[in-house]
Amino acid sequence: MTEQTGDTKLGLLWKQEHLAPLPIPTGQPASDLMNIIWRKNQVLLDIGSFSMGGGFITLHLGTFISVMIVAYVVSTGDYGAALALFSAGAGLMGTLWYFFIKQWRKPLIPPIRFNRQRREVCITEPDGSYWFVPWERVHAIAPSAFSLNTSGASKHGSLLLWFPLKGQEHEDYAPDKQGWVLMVNTGGGISSMAQWECIRSFMEVGESAVPEPSIVRNREMTLWQSFTHDFMLAVKSRGWVLAILWEGLGSIVFNVFLFEYFLRKKLCHIPDLISPEAIEWSKPLPPEQWSKRSPELEQAIAEREAALAAA
Repeated sequence: MTEQTGDTKLGLLWKQEHLAPLPIPTGQPASDLMNIIWRKNQVLLDIGSFSMGGGFITLHLGTFISVMIVAYVVSTGDYGAALALFSAGAGLMGTLWYFFIKQWRKPLIPPIRFNRQRREVCITEPDGSYWFVPWERVHAIAPSAFSLNTSGASKHGSLLLWFPLKGQEHEDYAPDKQGWVLMVNTGGGISSMAQWECIRSFMEVGESAVPEPSIVRNREMTLWQSFTHDFMLAVKSRGWVLAILWEGLGSIVFNVFLFEYFLRKKLCHIPDLISPEAIEWSKPLPPEQWSKRSPELEQAIAEREAALAAA
């Protein structure tokens, strides 16, 4: 029997919650925590994933620390040790930067497109092949795990979207069954529910229930205007001292300006679906041709909404 919403599996330090099917309300507000919404209108919602900010910050901080260490050793007059440290740091960080830049330069993969009028999802592979999946066959799973270390316990989790492969759209899901998967590192639990609610709300409620795309912060502003805007917000919320330490020095240490610049260049042209059939499939339909919920989902949503209203 295929897993359904509400099914939960527990292990010693892990938990797996099923959010769909059936896609009933989670009880959480729709929140695009990971900025996966690329495009939306009254017909379709495009989601994608490009999250390399953590890698950039880690590599830049490692480079900054390496340079500071070498500069300190040079100031002591030990030029031989400084040269050895520089060579080791350049070799390590240069290799890591090479693989990061190589990954960064790869073209963006086409988005996953949700069509609320047809109640279908279009999956497109990088090679251009595509297929359509019924909305009520999409599986949303929120796995999470606890890890124990010297700092205590920490929780990690994600939102995993599983889609049947081409030609298998009506076959049942199984944990070991191969499918097309998108994983978003939301942290699990409530965060995964809120991120999933963005997609579910679009399909079951409408465009107005979903936040506007925000894959690039302050897109309408220049880099300097964006920094000034964020800095003044930090001053209002945390005061001048913390704002200068984090927004000011933090931006320099982590080189936020350079990251924002390259992020804007990367995401200035979001890929679209280009196959004639997918383009035709994306066009609006007259209201009388819109697909309807299944009776099972209609009943499940009514029961869930009644439970949430009574809570």
